[in-house]
Amino acid sequence: MLWLYLALGTSIAWGAGYALSEKFLHLGVSTPFFLGCLTIISAPLYFILASGNGQISKSLEILGKDKASLLSFGFCILAYVIGNLCITYAIQLKNATYANLIEITYPLFTVLFSYIIYKNFHLNWTTAIGGLLILSGTLLILFKGQS
Repeated sequence: MLWLYLALGTSIAWGAGYALSEKFLHLGVSTPFFLGCLTIISAPLYFILASGNGQISKSLEILGKDKASLLSFGFCILAYVIGNLCITYAIQLKNATYANLIEITYPLFTVLFSYIIYKNFHLNWTTAIGGLLILSGTLLILFKGQS
């Protein structure tokens, strides 16, 4: 059940962060500068948290076992970097509300990439209906929402 509270905490924190960032991005603070400041603050915190119980050395050992794992890890990090750039630019160009209502389609891409990369298909009828609701909501926003 802890995962649910953590996921909800993520939703609350990101919602607040996106809403607050809109002001600064619309004032002209550049996206790369904003994300650079985010990195300067977050990187030391993450590494401090990872330093407990030998997590850094264990993680490096796991990644160093083969080149395929290291390459895949690099693509994973790159995907997050590109995603952060894209959503922050989208907020700057439009607003946090619209950008994030479109961004919320990412579960559909998670299902797609999980299947393509790992041949995992964690989908049942209830999650499929949820995905269709996400897609229909996104289409409604795109075609009937404010431009």
